[in-house]
Amino acid sequence: MKKLITLLVILVVFISGSFAAYHYFYGGTIYYTKIITLGDKTTEKNYDTRDVKRYTYVQSAYTKKGKYKRVILKETRIKPLKLNAYLKLKVNPRKGVISWIEISKSEVPKKAINQLDKEKSRIK
Repeated sequence: MKKLITLLVILVVFISGSFAAYHYFYGGTIYYTKIITLGDKTTEKNYDTRDVKRYTYVQSAYTKKGKYKRVILKETRIKPLKLNAYLKLKVNPRKGVISWIEISKSEVPKKAINQLDKEKSRIK
């Protein structure tokens, strides 16, 4: 019985440690942004000496509660991101933007939309 309890405690510690490590490295906060520039384009050589285009976007992003964060989104792609596209970003405090997906304006929370609209009016 003592061995079984010890084994269960070790198993619980291992599983909870794995869960915490996963969220530490791959977890993040959801932010929303709108692409309003074409980004800074650079051309680099990849591992087989082909030219690849890298676009860097410095964006204002907001949580669903309207909390601001400046994020840097780096993308290696053929064309820049579509102007006026809304993105849902997953931002890790240690790694920055770890994933994104394009969404429609109706999917962006109201507080984030209000902040993004204010941001757009300041730029004009």
